[in-house]
Amino acid sequence: MSKMETDSESAKSVQADDQSSSDSSMIVNTNSILEKIANLYAEQLMSDIVLVVGGIEYPAHRVILCASSEVFQVMLMNPEWNECRKRIIELYEEPFCAAVFPQFLKYLYVGQLKATLQSVMPVLALADKYNVKDLVGLSVNFMLSHTAMAAAQGYLVSWLQYALTFSPYHKDLTETLKNFLKWNLEMVSESKDFVELDTQIMILLLQQNDIIVTSEISLFGILQKWLLHRKEMLDNEESLQKEEKEVILKQLIETTVMHIRFAMMTPRELAHLLLYPILAYHKEFIVQRMAIGMSYHSGQEDRVNEIRKSKSGSLQFTPRLYSNDLWSVSFDIKDYYHIPDYTNYVACFFSQRNLAEREDDQSVTWDIEFFPRGVKYNKAKMVWGEDLPEFSLRTVRIRVTCKENCLGEERFKVAVLISGMQHDIIHILTVAEKTEYFSDKSRVLNLDNLLPYEDTPKSDPKKEIPHLIGPSKNNLSLQVIIAPMGPYTSRESPPFDLK
Repeated sequence: MSKMETDSESAKSVQADDQSSSDSSMIVNTNSILEKIANLYAEQLMSDIVLVVGGIEYPAHRVILCASSEVFQVMLMNPEWNECRKRIIELYEEPFCAAVFPQFLKYLYVGQLKATLQSVMPVLALADKYNVKDLVGLSVNFMLSHTAMAAAQGYLVSWLQYALTFSPYHKDLTETLKNFLKWNLEMVSESKDFVELDTQIMILLLQQNDIIVTSEISLFGILQKWLLHRKEMLDNEESLQKEEKEVILKQLIETTVMHIRFAMMTPRELAHLLLYPILAYHKEFIVQRMAIGMSYHSGQEDRVNEIRKSKSGSLQFTPRLYSNDLWSVSFDIKDYYHIPDYTNYVACFFSQRNLAEREDDQSVTWDIEFFPRGVKYNKAKMVWGEDLPEFSLRTVRIRVTCKENCLGEERFKVAVLISGMQHDIIHILTVAEKTEYFSDKSRVLNLDNLLPYEDTPKSDPKKEIPHLIGPSKNNLSLQVIIAPMGPYTSRESPPFDLK
């Protein structure tokens, strides 16, 4: 078939004119026009400008560049810019952006680009720089839908560091990446790029209350891995003397380890820290910080109050979201597609009453109920007044009930961690938490709308629900964490943002 026949075949009548007879119709042949524009790029026909990036020349067309990018439009059309009068223009791009510039330029002609975990961030950087809004949106959407895979394959840290430096733009992407790092830190710490995490971002991360880790000593182990990599980089730095390297490493240890909450480790864990390799490089400082934990567990209130008044001291006695059995209870709901309405799942949990480990430690008993398909209240007869009719709530709820008698007014943090699956990678996807006072008169806390009630298999069996996991994507997994928030705790933590 000739090209003329192909073009004729692809031109279709798609819309009749309602106001006249059938002798009028709209002729549409957009595919052919796109092919012609693509040929201009592929064959380098009639180019009137050359872009030089990383020493490589890319013939291009002013009209295409100006139509696609507001930045190119100003650069090439405004007489006040030197580039306006030049045929050869050199663009200065970072090496990682120069590597994807051919794909970026081709997108301006054909509207297509093959995104990968490795290439999408530099493509986004170019789209941001030259204000190619449609490509910005496509790149961000790709990153949002591949966050878990990026974490598993070692790209999440570079994505996050770019998003943070480009703040306040891409807010949804930035928040998604920050939350993934905080809530799945142990997974990310095993990736190849975790050790490249910027020092300032590491310090901000360590100050967050909603980091999810097995325990505080686990977090210290993650930090040690990062610090030992930094030491290795310093050892390979030939421009520095040995004494300079030691000073830099000690400063790095001090600025990061000071945010580890040693009081949240048990005395046994604190003793075990003495075996960690990182102590060999600044043992005196780390042991001093470990002593804070021992002071807390031994009830030295004067010392604790002194620490709380120091820099970052208010967070030293505040628990994070620890996922081990001491702090949490799990619900694993099978065959979510066939759960009857108003079904509830019940677990009993014994939480710590105090954060400090002491001989007279007491536990608190909790009933935890999970309502994945709404809550129903039966009709109730009242001794006085009108009877209450039956009614129901369309919500996904966790109900936490304190079963302790003679409970004074005590404060606890309750958090719900809900798993999700993206590209077969299971991770913590949603976190809801609330700090509440419990007493003999106030024993119940309801956390509602944990998931969108409409996002159920019954409402749309074909819809893929991100919170369902397992081989058949029909299971729901969540954890409930309950932690005492005693008199030395703080609910505030610094914002996770670069200034």
